[in-house]
Amino acid sequence: MLLLVVFLSLFGCENVAVEAGIVEGKLSIGPLCGNIPAVTTGTNPCGFTDEQMDQVYSKYKVAIYSENNPKTALKEVVLNRTGAFSFEVPTGGYSVEVVLPQGSVALTQLGSELKKTVSVTKNMVTTISLNVNTGIQ
Repeated sequence: MLLLVVFLSLFGCENVAVEAGIVEGKLSIGPLCGNIPAVTTGTNPCGFTDEQMDQVYSKYKVAIYSENNPKTALKEVVLNRTGAFSFEVPTGGYSVEVVLPQGSVALTQLGSELKKTVSVTKNMVTTISLNVNTGIQ
């Protein structure tokens, strides 16, 4: 049996190239203190340490779902203080969504963008941004 597997892997199967592209982006979360908006320029108006910012962002995930199976995430990324995420996926249609921490609420009426649909094309990078408005005042 092992000999058959080795033979097929060497001679019987061609490498099939998967046509893929990349979805990348950034999630902004804020305000984090008072009426200061989400950090989008790399500054930290709240004066949080890097560890504190990592702690805030690590509670959130970004997931990508195929339009053919919108209930099961293909991939999920836990964020760090940069809010950056990236997925390499086969060409096709996808939705990219923020996975909120259990018990939290994002105020969509105040500008949260928690989901975007994208079309991935071969060898291309699709860039998006997502936003969680915490409602902190």
